[in-house]
This record gives sequence, C-alpha cells and structure tokens, in this order.
Amino acid sequence: MKNRFEPKSALLYLIFSLFIIILSGCTQLLKQQTAIPFEPPATLNYKKYFTSHKATLNPIEGIWTEYVVGTLYDNGTVVKREEIPKRASWIIIKNKNEYQILNEYGEQNKYIASFKPAREKDTYIFNAYYLKSKDRVKAEAKLVDGHRIEMAYEAPQGMSDQNYIEIENLNHSDKQLTLLWQFNWLKIFPNPN
Repeated sequence: MKNRFEPKSALLYLIFSLFIIILSGCTQLLKQQTAIPFEPPATLNYKKYFTSHKATLNPIEGIWTEYVVGTLYDNGTVVKREEIPKRASWIIIKNKNEYQILNEYGEQNKYIASFKPAREKDTYIFNAYYLKSKDRVKAEAKLVDGHRIEMAYEAPQGMSDQNYIEIENLNHSDKQLTLLWQFNWLKIFPNPN
C-alpha cells in the first residue's frame, strides 16, 4: 500500500531545507556587515579635511584614540586601578589660537575642551569644562614623537562622584577618595610618518 503522506512529507522537507539555507545565508551576511567598522560622518569629513590640509597641520591636529588608566585612592591607598583601552576617539582641530577637542561625531556634548600651546616645545595646556558637574580641569599635556599625547590629572570632586559609580560601585560618604586619570592618546589619522 502506498503512503498518502509521502508527497506532503517531501514538500515539508523541501520547505524546511530552503528555510535552513536562507537562514544560513542571512547569518553569514549579518556577520560580514558587523565586521565592517562604522565611522561617523563627522570623522569621515575631518579625515578629508586633514588629508587635504596635511602640509599645514600642526602635529597635534588629527584623530586620536584615548587609552586611560584610572586609579582610585582612599586616603592615599589604592582601592582600585582600571585600564580602559580605546575608551574614546577624539578629533583635534585648530580653532583660532587653540586646538578644539571634539568627539567622533564632531561635538562637544559632555565637556568643552581644548589644548593651548605652552611655552615649551611639544607641550600644551589641556583645559576642560564639564557641563554636567560644572567642574574645570587644567593639566599639562606632552606631545611625544608627534603621535602620542600624555597627560594626567586628579579628577575634581563633582566629576569623581560620577566616575566612582563607573569604576567601582562605592558608597564614598565615609571615605577620602581621590581619582587619578592617566591618559595616553594615540594618533590614528593622519599617519604622523
């Protein structure tokens, strides 16, 4: 006796097989798309600007990646030390007599910051005003070998309060906490060589 369900089973098997093939293809396409790095339009536009003005740029101008080490102290004793690689990307561009610092979207939305040239060669003064906490920071920054900026500063109290939560979930009302940030910015564009 012939099985009446055989054609239906074959059709279901065919539909299921096609579904698996399509799903597999979509998964591969999705993996390929997520592997493509995204660059915000502002970053792309500044890259064009830096490329066309390369001969007249100051060495501090360009696109930078920030690496930072945050060390939290309680009355001089280290509570926690955290290294944060590639924490942010920054665009530095000349604006009158200073070098404005923008995020990768071309904005200054968390703080207004700049570098001003100091008297010593390859030395700048970093100035920042944090919009949320209303804190101000001023620190010396060194440009090393034309492709690395080094600076460090003790975070002001209002800024520290925000970052204590980020670094360590602490109730710090009974502690004398200090947060020291040590920064290395590496130039990624234009290539300094």
